[in-house]
Amino acid sequence: MRKFKVLVCSIFIVTIISGGLLFSTQSYYEGLISKKYYDEFGENLTVQKFKSPILQSMGARQGDNLLMFGSSEFVHTIGYYTQPIKFFNGKKDGFQINLIGKGGYTCLVHAANFGALGTELKEQKVVFVVSPQWFLKGGVSGKDIEANSSELQIYGFLFNRKISLATKQEFSKRIMSIHYSKTNKNFDIIREYCSLYSNKDLISTSKRYLLTPYYWIRYELLVLQDDITSNKYLKSNPKLTKYIKPLRTNINWNDELKKASSIAKSKSNNNEFGMDNIAYNNSFKKNLKKTKGSMKNDSYKISPEYEDFKLLLDVCKEEGIKPLFLNIPVNGKWYDYAGFNKSDRLAYYKRIDNMINSYGFEVADFSKYENEDHFLMDDSHIGWKGWIHVNEAVDKYYNNNK
Repeated sequence: MRKFKVLVCSIFIVTIISGGLLFSTQSYYEGLISKKYYDEFGENLTVQKFKSPILQSMGARQGDNLLMFGSSEFVHTIGYYTQPIKFFNGKKDGFQINLIGKGGYTCLVHAANFGALGTELKEQKVVFVVSPQWFLKGGVSGKDIEANSSELQIYGFLFNRKISLATKQEFSKRIMSIHYSKTNKNFDIIREYCSLYSNKDLISTSKRYLLTPYYWIRYELLVLQDDITSNKYLKSNPKLTKYIKPLRTNINWNDELKKASSIAKSKSNNNEFGMDNIAYNNSFKKNLKKTKGSMKNDSYKISPEYEDFKLLLDVCKEEGIKPLFLNIPVNGKWYDYAGFNKSDRLAYYKRIDNMINSYGFEVADFSKYENEDHFLMDDSHIGWKGWIHVNEAVDKYYNNNK
């Protein structure tokens, strides 16, 4: 018993000393990052930002940055003038859109990220794009979790004091339930910690408390590594031009919609589905006959993604985040052609709305545009007119009660 007490005391002392040194070093680098950070960095669409709590935190601290979380729609339409970072930034409004997400970013990945950001998002307005394609039977894969989340973000979630033990346990169970085809040493370690969180028995709980200093030091070292890497990244990607923040202006949304529609018609005239010509030629035209009716057995009725979405909603509630959720539809014409049941799709849209409303959060439901040409640019990604509708909802949301 005496040796055990000595061991525990030693761990405690080492943790306190190490923590003090790490904190002072982290503070030093965060000061450097703060001086190098600039508003246009919100337009950066790289993994460096997506996996970096410090770079996202710097955006949140600017006061006029609106963080917008989503997935592949950000990259797919980067050339469209209606895409948020093209439409708003430096042009029409008094805030900076800060995009976070790429293909493979689903609710669980974003939940880990929200948890890692901690109090940075408290009382903050953020926008979240919900994609139907996430809600298939299989749910998110281990490959996507490892590729799009980080050990740092998962530790950040588990060490976030604002998140309840029950939510941490549900998160850990979900991490443990996913099949991982390849061994990743860092994720093996974090999964061990998640395993201790997900089991409520006395042995697991005791081990968790005993090993927490070890995992906490790993976490703080990863925070420092993120600080150092982010500082180097900003240094190598400096602000090159003088930036003048735009003033709030009145936007004529009908005119913008007409302009987007005019552009869309000339860019989507080789198919009956209202798709971007290039996207249609590259991804759909070749297998058109084989695709007809191919989705008749697909469904959004059952998916682990609903529990992941609930987990995300719980995190928002517990952290005091004030999100606007965008309920994005599929391309109805294409999905009808592929045989995906329409009543199934309508039930999905309603279910998402109901989940969001039950938490008291705002939702912009665009399901009525399912069959409108050019709302999407392919089968599922927001297109020319779709972004105008989204931008209008985002603009009203951001400027409400300002």
